[in-house]
Amino acid sequence: MNLLTPPPAPASAKAVAEFAGHSSSVAAVAFTPDRSLLVSADRDGTTRVWDLGGAKPGPRGDVPRTGDPVRTLSCAPSSRLVALAADATGGLVRLFDITDKSPAPNVTLRGARGAVLAVAYSADGKLIAGGGEDGTLRLWEPGPGFRGDARAMLTGHTKPIAAAAVAPDGQTAATGSLDGTARTWTLGRIRPGPRATLPHPAAVQAVAYLPDGKSLVTACADGRVRVWDLTALKPAVRAEFAASVRVLAVTGDAIVGTAEGAAVTTWDARTGAVRAVWEVPGGSGTAAALTADGRYLARGTSAGVVGVYRVAEKRAR
Repeated sequence: MNLLTPPPAPASAKAVAEFAGHSSSVAAVAFTPDRSLLVSADRDGTTRVWDLGGAKPGPRGDVPRTGDPVRTLSCAPSSRLVALAADATGGLVRLFDITDKSPAPNVTLRGARGAVLAVAYSADGKLIAGGGEDGTLRLWEPGPGFRGDARAMLTGHTKPIAAAAVAPDGQTAATGSLDGTARTWTLGRIRPGPRATLPHPAAVQAVAYLPDGKSLVTACADGRVRVWDLTALKPAVRAEFAASVRVLAVTGDAIVGTAEGAAVTTWDARTGAVRAVWEVPGGSGTAAALTADGRYLARGTSAGVVGVYRVAEKRAR
């Protein structure tokens, strides 16, 4: 990176929609991969689905209450299912079908001890990886005959898992933990297990694979983002830059990140150079999510409002 090149001047994010349907602070938000829907959950246990695909964005339906507030959520690649992880000692992850305006229960994933803090789908939607307070990564494969139990439990972290991602080919996964490490795991049915440990000086708050699956991006509480080369026997950092990030999206050769949604930054994945900075009106929020292509941000606030913003240049036609 050329340190003499100044970063670009911040641009103003464009407001796309605003939803004011929650009665308490928003705890989690997620887009469906096709960007047609947005799911948000508040600290009182209400989860709402919002329609983004029509001419006039608005409410679509509420997910049936389960009794426990949602800590994190993740939408399936098909954009049909949403996984809701409860902030409770029961460690349940409940899947709901959001195809229709009245979301319906699908299956429940069991086995975690304590709250589940991170949930990630494989690209084909067949595998769900989840981790949380017990420091164990669990792999579930819902399908015919599924009864809710994990097919594998992968241990090694000594503190809670805060982030998870499945590689594009579905063969490996990565986790970030409060124990100051990111770890990669082999997901094969015959012998799943640990692959590599990536040490950090503080808690790892977000992880994301580059599209080729050969590099992993980690965001650490020390205020640094690192890009790791996973092809070596002992993975090493090939790029590193200063950034306070809790939410990551990786698209092409770009890394997009934000902390609490007050600003969104795009970096070059190879050099770490800043490509763009977008300032989002209203300051920090309580939850944030990016679309897979990094072009849109959803931000929830303590007032129960969810805003959607465009944080990329409009594509040329």
